[in-house]
Amino acid sequence: MKSCFPLKALIGVVVSTLCLYAQSQTPPALPVSSQFASLTKNWFQPWPAVPVGSLRLWNTGTSWAQINPANGVYNWRVLDNWIAAAQSHRTDLVLTMAKTPAWASSNPYDSNCRYGPAGCAPPNDLNPDGTGTDQHWKNFVTAVAKHVAGRIKLWEMWNEPGWTIHWTGTPAQMVRMVKDARAIILSIDPTARIISPANQAMTPFHMKWWTSFADAGGLQYIDVVAFHGYTNYYPLACGVHAIPELLPTHTQNLRTMLASHGQVKPLWDTEGSWGSTSATCLNNQDMQAAFVARSFLLHWSENVKRFYWYQYQGDTGGLANSSGGLLKSGVAYKQIQLWMTGATMTTLCSAVGTVWTCNFSRPGGHIARAVWDSSQTCANGTCTTIGYKIGTQWKNYRTLDGGTVAITGTMVPIGAKPILLEN
Repeated sequence: MKSCFPLKALIGVVVSTLCLYAQSQTPPALPVSSQFASLTKNWFQPWPAVPVGSLRLWNTGTSWAQINPANGVYNWRVLDNWIAAAQSHRTDLVLTMAKTPAWASSNPYDSNCRYGPAGCAPPNDLNPDGTGTDQHWKNFVTAVAKHVAGRIKLWEMWNEPGWTIHWTGTPAQMVRMVKDARAIILSIDPTARIISPANQAMTPFHMKWWTSFADAGGLQYIDVVAFHGYTNYYPLACGVHAIPELLPTHTQNLRTMLASHGQVKPLWDTEGSWGSTSATCLNNQDMQAAFVARSFLLHWSENVKRFYWYQYQGDTGGLANSSGGLLKSGVAYKQIQLWMTGATMTTLCSAVGTVWTCNFSRPGGHIARAVWDSSQTCANGTCTTIGYKIGTQWKNYRTLDGGTVAITGTMVPIGAKPILLEN
């Protein structure tokens, strides 16, 4: 099954039509898991006002540098608070292991690092060719794995190492750290899963890192390939918005890379959204809601088993305001979970022109179709629509604000925000 769609002009440059081919000919056979729609949130209180299948610990006070501020010194308070909050809400956690502390860093005064000097450099007991004791990292991993004692079972091995603001080491150093972490964690909890360092996979620049990691042998030490599914082009510019329908670029690139190394691994998107609201000026709440829904539909269609939306509050992909009140994007997040969780996708999301459809079923003969037109837009509280001809099997449709509309006639209005037809 294939879908083709025009890639809109980027900073005044008209880009020719881009066709993306679905990697798999059939949709995932299992119903959508309750853990598929997941989140990142910067603090554990208050808990999100939306269902959270899983929560990724990143920018949460739980980095290597924050847990292990000095050699042999560990501060567990924040991590323990996250674990307690997650357990009370029956939510699993992904711990992202990154940000080298200054005392262990091979370059403690690197002003290029995004999260403070030292954090993007490899540890100082690990050589560029991957040799060395790697004892600083091994001690940290051992201490954390013993402390959480199986309460955290998902371990992500660094954040966006393809960017030097996050990682300045070599592929050999990263593979050695992943190898050491895997051996230690599984010796303490054999049921744990090791998630790859998470990097974008949309462009040749992104894929250069993935290829170097795979060539250095890194794929053999991971259980899950994690990517960050942003579809922005850099540098970010006001008015140049991410396009959710570009997600298959990531997944196709990764599956091609895996196949070239004789590997098959599940894909998780551990960080993605429309990106920085202030930088791209995607301020319209209706278009934000549309992006949320289309992103989740397309992720499942691409057989991405989990999607961690970034983030619950804040400038990047915010679902709630600073007081915790849900924005239209947050309401859409809740609704798309209701539409999808427990349903089985029966046909992949695909487009005829700019009209996209994805079909679902549930036990008892229930069928549904998500449909939207990617060429439509919203402004000042109003969204443009076109008429979509339907068959007589559809009796009503659901909207992203939680409404249900009875169908009369053979046409329904569709726009940038998906609706869900039901029989």
